[in-house]
Amino acid sequence: MNNVRDIRQCEDRDILGEASAWLARLDRGLTSGEEEQLGTWLETPAHREIFIAVAEQWDRFDALARLADLFPPPARRRSRAPWRALATAAALVLGVAALLLTDPLPEPRPGPPPAVVAGAPARLDATIYETAKGENSTITLRDGSQLALNTDSRIRVSFLPGERHLTLERGEVHIQVAHDKARPLRVFVGGRFVEAVGTAFNLEIGTDDRVELIVTEGRVVVGLDRSATTRRGGDASGAGVLVSAGERLVLGDRAEAVEEITPEELKVTLSWRGGSLIFRGEPLAEAIAEIERYTPVTFVIRDESLKSIRVAGLFKAGDVDGLLATLEENFNVTHERIAGEKILLKTE
Repeated sequence: MNNVRDIRQCEDRDILGEASAWLARLDRGLTSGEEEQLGTWLETPAHREIFIAVAEQWDRFDALARLADLFPPPARRRSRAPWRALATAAALVLGVAALLLTDPLPEPRPGPPPAVVAGAPARLDATIYETAKGENSTITLRDGSQLALNTDSRIRVSFLPGERHLTLERGEVHIQVAHDKARPLRVFVGGRFVEAVGTAFNLEIGTDDRVELIVTEGRVVVGLDRSATTRRGGDASGAGVLVSAGERLVLGDRAEAVEEITPEELKVTLSWRGGSLIFRGEPLAEAIAEIERYTPVTFVIRDESLKSIRVAGLFKAGDVDGLLATLEENFNVTHERIAGEKILLKTE
């Protein structure tokens, strides 16, 4: 058991939980009593095997090194035989880590498969999170960062020894980044990366493949490579662009200029996190396109004049019946269900 797949397939969840708990205790430091308890616990081969696998999955090579110090092999002190296996395994894992970290690799190339950063191995054990149309989900990553995935979204997550890598493949995500100055978080999307240490921002891939970035807390850097020079505004295709809280940057626009976003606009843009959609006078055609993101139902507007009707109000995401009732009551727009999940909008 030496990879993520094996850990996920581990049937003994109690041992898995105990191994994770011991890793956490090693972080804060062990008392002499806990050292003795850990030594006894690790005498069981299955315990050692799972502990090493968990440490490897979490990139916790330091924990294995600490164990080698706490429980040295027989050459340094008398110890029980089972520790020879643990010390050997720890040495092998640490040796691989040292080799990977001293052998420079190419600069990151955004997009799937997960990008490779200089000096760090590509992780093939990336975890994928996704939502179906009409669903949203909140995920807490193992570093404490939180991902809020909007409807029909997919993101790939990899943890490297020196960085946290995410690749947004479709849809929209709001990320609350757990602060870790030693391990920046990078999101690859649309041929760019967005880098943060501890902040919050929203990313959405539009139907035209343009990517909208809105920073809600702190600031982030948008760029193409690690050597980009950070500066505010300007052309994101060259040097890095600094985007701060209350600002928006649309990647793929000709100008790609940072612009301010009002608190009201921010509330509207992120209303999906509360399961709602807010319209402030958008044309019916635009409102329909947004609502279709959250439901398998498609709309057909028969009369061209209806497309320019201005829609305002708060709707529950995916609430087709609520929208139809509002259109009929306020604009005399009737509907007819045709061909299963298709609705025809028309006037009397």
